[in-house]
Amino acid sequence: MEILCPVCGKMLQKTDRTYRCPDGHSFDIASQGYVNLYLHKSENSGDNKLMIDARKRFLEKDFYRFLLDELNRLIKPEDSLVDLACGEGYYTSKFVSGDRIGIDLSKSGLKIASKKDKDTTYILSSIFDVPLPDECTDKVTIIFAPIAGKEIARILKDNGQFILVKPNADHLYELKQAIYDEPYLNEIEDIEIEGLKLVEEIPVKQEAILNNEEMNDLFMMTPYWNTSSQKDKDKLKNIDHLKIGFSFLIDIYEKIN
Repeated sequence: MEILCPVCGKMLQKTDRTYRCPDGHSFDIASQGYVNLYLHKSENSGDNKLMIDARKRFLEKDFYRFLLDELNRLIKPEDSLVDLACGEGYYTSKFVSGDRIGIDLSKSGLKIASKKDKDTTYILSSIFDVPLPDECTDKVTIIFAPIAGKEIARILKDNGQFILVKPNADHLYELKQAIYDEPYLNEIEDIEIEGLKLVEEIPVKQEAILNNEEMNDLFMMTPYWNTSSQKDKDKLKNIDHLKIGFSFLIDIYEKIN
């Protein structure tokens, strides 16, 4: 897939360790392998290192392998794919598609992703301002991240598919029971995206018994960590093992001609 200059919008050419456009704008490839095309240095820089490291430790134990396997059932080797909010690249690096691009705002995540996965092009950029041409990819994926609807519809080819993974109502309910005085089910939102239509929704679910370290890593990589009190966080200290249900919905959208 072509990559566009974030300054002038012209196509970038890769030479050695640099991407350069016809107007002379150049972007060096970091030592780990990703390229920084984000121009707003002072704005949000994505997930922090604490969250990235916890997610890396947890995912490398393949607790969510069942989800990855289901996603790869929906992706073909000949597909081009853009993984938005790719993080540390656990899913991106294992997708069966040949031509892959991962985009995220977290330098901590992209350093890990691009260092271990040389088959994917990793770009530091906002998913709401993607430096890619119109109608350039067969598949777009977003896994547990905000939805950049306009950009997804723009970069998808005709009849291309957007694959969204979101938590189901009962996802991590046992963890909430252990932490909160009043555990709650997740709200399931019906998401409409202009230019796309929802064609299928696939529920996937699995249980696992986690030790204390794995529980804490799981908690730390969720949004609950930042919104929970220290008192609630400390409740996990006295739990050695816990059976937790992982429950997701995979929504498949197709681009409308």
